[in-house]
Amino acid sequence: MTTPPAPDSPQWPNRHPRHPEVNHPLPAQRRRWLHPAADIALAVGLLVIDVIAPLIVFVFGLDAAGYQMFDPAADNSSVSLVRPFAYVAVVGGIVLVSAVPLFMVRTFISFGVQVLTGLVLVLVAVIGMNDADRTAHPRPVPVSPSIDPGAQCRSGGDNSECGGS
Repeated sequence: MTTPPAPDSPQWPNRHPRHPEVNHPLPAQRRRWLHPAADIALAVGLLVIDVIAPLIVFVFGLDAAGYQMFDPAADNSSVSLVRPFAYVAVVGGIVLVSAVPLFMVRTFISFGVQVLTGLVLVLVAVIGMNDADRTAHPRPVPVSPSIDPGAQCRSGGDNSECGGS
């Protein structure tokens, strides 16, 4: 025979708050984050992927831009690198977006590595696109229309005495 519990003692196990009539215990509380060693291992694995993927995408971008890698006689001077760097920027954006689920599951080391890697990829891509565009479209040399570069100044004075002014 069992003895009934004392009237002032709490009921054990606690009942589930949504179903007070059923005598089920509350679900066990689980940790919602990885062990730091597992988080570091995940960060290193993702970093390896984050380094390899932009290299592959950059090579595909070179191929799409018309760069001839294995032809030594090819003239690749006119190939613009804007497209390959745009592909790298897209990969950087994907890396940044992939950091959101890592934050949601509280893997803060992996989240930090993903954010830094994504920002570096986007920054490298933007700098690369800017440089490639600057190389493809150089600035013209400024020429003053009032001064003929071949004309000599008459008395060695200021520009108002030079021919063509």
